[in-house]
Amino acid sequence: MAEPRRERGMRFTERFLLPVFGPAQVGDRTRGHAASAEDREREAALRTTLERVVGPDGRAYMVERPAEPQD
Repeated sequence: MAEPRRERGMRFTERFLLPVFGPAQVGDRTRGHAASAEDREREAALRTTLERVVGPDGRAYMVERPAEPQD
C-alpha cells in the first residue's frame, strides 16, 4: 500500500534540515545541578596543571604548565 503523501514543508524538513540539525532536544536546559566537591577539586587541579593556548591557526588546545622553579 502506498505511503500517504506528505506536505512540502515536512518533506523539506525531513530531507534537508533533520540530517543537519538532528531531532529537537526536549528537556529543561536552564535546570542544572550543583557541582560536587569531587568535581570542584578536579577542576582546581586541572586549572593549576594545564593552560589553554591558542595556536597560530586559531585552534585552542591544552598544554601542561611549566614547573615553578625551586629557589
